[in-house]
Amino acid sequence: MKYSFTKQDLALFEDIGISSDDVAAQLILLEKKANTTSLVRAASAGDGIRVLTQKQMLDYAKLFDQEKGSFSMVRFIPASGLATRMFKFLHYFIKNYDIEKETLRSYLNRKKTYKLAIFFGGLEKLPFYQIIKSQIKEFHNGAFQQDYRYLFIQKTISLLSKLPKALIPFHNYNINIRTAASEQLFFSKEFMVSEKAMNIHFTIPPKSTKAFEESLSKSIEEISKTDAIQTHVSYSNQKRSTDSVTVNMDNSLYRNQFGNLFFRAAGHGALIDNLNDLEEAVVFLSNIDNIAVSVYHKKASFYKKMLAGVLLSTLKRIYKFSQALENHDSIDLSKIKTFIQDTLNIDVPKNLSGNALQEFLQLKLNRPLRVCGMVKNEGEPGGGPFWVEKSGQTSLQIVESTQVNMSNTAQKDIFKSGTYFNPVDIVCSTYDHKANKYNLKNFVDDDSYFVVEKSMDGVAIKAMELPGLWNGGMADWNTIFVEVPVRTFNPVKTVNDLLRPMHQSI
Repeated sequence: MKYSFTKQDLALFEDIGISSDDVAAQLILLEKKANTTSLVRAASAGDGIRVLTQKQMLDYAKLFDQEKGSFSMVRFIPASGLATRMFKFLHYFIKNYDIEKETLRSYLNRKKTYKLAIFFGGLEKLPFYQIIKSQIKEFHNGAFQQDYRYLFIQKTISLLSKLPKALIPFHNYNINIRTAASEQLFFSKEFMVSEKAMNIHFTIPPKSTKAFEESLSKSIEEISKTDAIQTHVSYSNQKRSTDSVTVNMDNSLYRNQFGNLFFRAAGHGALIDNLNDLEEAVVFLSNIDNIAVSVYHKKASFYKKMLAGVLLSTLKRIYKFSQALENHDSIDLSKIKTFIQDTLNIDVPKNLSGNALQEFLQLKLNRPLRVCGMVKNEGEPGGGPFWVEKSGQTSLQIVESTQVNMSNTAQKDIFKSGTYFNPVDIVCSTYDHKANKYNLKNFVDDDSYFVVEKSMDGVAIKAMELPGLWNGGMADWNTIFVEVPVRTFNPVKTVNDLLRPMHQSI
């Protein structure tokens, strides 16, 4: 399909920071059927997933503690998402429940909505209970219970559902309430402090810097006062230049009522640009909502240190081998080959030898490195670690269900056989052995983009999402998967997750 752009379109492209050629390339991809990943087998303990002994974990954590003063480090926490999905079932309730015609009991019986029943059962344990209650106190004493609960949900939606998830009250400590973002700061001081300072970087929604600064100021002040730690917080937005143009289902350009093209954010894979802008030597990457109450911080921090220790230990060997290959030192190539195969999980072609083998080894060593903490999958939605094949090469990747051809029975069965979940935490190194920073965009698998279907003003549209940050966005990185306990995984996907023990402090 041929596309023509108006002067108005070109002005919009300039404002966004994208060229017409880039838009045209997106449109070609939207016309195509997105590529699917070819799964070989699920990664498992001893086959792509390292399972360490307690002593090994202690040694790696110790290594990190000993050496962390010799390099710069930062926590990179994507926090751009809004809390809308957290309250999805509450929105559904408000839309479908008529308080004038039906009691809550009859609604619950009719809809058999266990999520709502759990919410009502734990109402007073929610971290924001007192906040919402104070907003509807005039109704509390004399109102029917169902009226109060209805009003509670109404007020919860109006006050919280449009906030960034990072600014939602997560944990109640009686004397204060911590948001997800503020709890991440308190957790960070358990492992991120070097020379009485720590660096935290949040990716946040546009125009929300002031809200974040105001929300975190008290936490930063408290950490400074009680622990004498300087907390350096920085922010960035997902770049508009990474947004995707939208089309109608017949692949024609979607235009709104004013005739303007519409661009939407192209998923968290766009954050590879933000990660690329960081200058620190070691980056700890975590989701904003994976955070427990403070009593669990020390134990959880141990596994952060352990993963970082694995990274440092591996980097030393990578740098040593890279330097030797570059200097053409007398070295046994088979030793490097074994390291690449056994530690970095790289498939080395059997027909390579001599200079060809040396060049291959050098190429594979000189890549960004990530060490990922992996938990057993206990039924949470999402992808996991798999061995995949591309261009005759096998590699370890994180794969989402949307990347798999589920109509292919064999591929579907492999995906369902996975026993580990998406990475809980990732520790990254983005520098080579000469202290040169890699351009992370050079290590993205551009073919692993997604095509998503959405609704805009009642019209079905399509848009492209960039390869996921830890999926195709890091597809060509050196990757190590390490098993970590399931207790390190405490996501908050719905508001009811805040009722789980790991999010209850009192």
